[in-house]
Amino acid sequence: MDAMGPGFRVPLLVVSPYAKHGYISHVYHESASTTHFIEATFNLPTLTTADARADELTDCFDFTQSVTPLQPVKTIMQPMDFVNEHHVTGPNDPD
Repeated sequence: MDAMGPGFRVPLLVVSPYAKHGYISHVYHESASTTHFIEATFNLPTLTTADARADELTDCFDFTQSVTPLQPVKTIMQPMDFVNEHHVTGPNDPD
């Protein structure tokens, strides 16, 4: 948050083997919370005042819980479909 207020809302989906199962956070987080979490986890110095004031997202994690094994998601795409993907560039390129 800055002098203009908290800004617009951006959803955050926490995907981790240590994420709390079925948890919805009601804590005020901001974009720099992700950076602050990385800095705190790896004992790094802060980069800016934004990440220094942001929370660490610690309410979203439980590092004492057993890790949930990965459950693959079935799709119609195969890994090689992405390796061989052709990119189109030009005036109609969505990116």
